[in-house]
Amino acid sequence: MNFTNSPYEHMKKEIPHKAAPTPQKAPEGTPCAGCSYWRGIGCVFCYREHLKKQS
Repeated sequence: MNFTNSPYEHMKKEIPHKAAPTPQKAPEGTPCAGCSYWRGIGCVFCYREHLKKQS
């Protein structure tokens, strides 16, 4: 049911949807470069591998 003759009234009734953020890749040269678990911070797996390489 519409209350006005506005063509935009149906848009006001829609539920807003948030857009998913685009996935970011880890910086090149870091232990996490190419890691599929990258979410903006280093994961435990990459850090462990980095420590093993330094020893």
